[in-house]
Amino acid sequence: MTSLSPADAPRIFRDAVAALSERLSSDYGELVPDASTERTAALLARLEAGAAPSSARGIRLADDHVATLDAWIRLADNAVLHDDDTREAAARTRIADDLREIRTTSAPRYDRLLEDDRETELGA
Repeated sequence: MTSLSPADAPRIFRDAVAALSERLSSDYGELVPDASTERTAALLARLEAGAAPSSARGIRLADDHVATLDAWIRLADNAVLHDDDTREAAARTRIADDLREIRTTSAPRYDRLLEDDRETELGA
């Protein structure tokens, strides 16, 4: 992974959510509350605030922001692929890697994804 600048995190997150959302037939946030529109918007706002030049601390995510980011990472990781779609698998791997880089930079106190024991249709 490359070194992520705080200024890049909001754009990378926005692009990842857009790319994953395009691949879904339903609203992921309806299935996984941690990825609701409200929580996703709050995470994006936190990333943007941490990327601002006036932010001396950079990006530091709260627990609920980390849970939202983890929900999107799980979605990228848990793709149901049809007919051995290697291009789709590679695209999702890149998206998950980008999201993990944001997580590593902005939530260093967490060494693994937060657990989510809820069952969903997507298995995320």
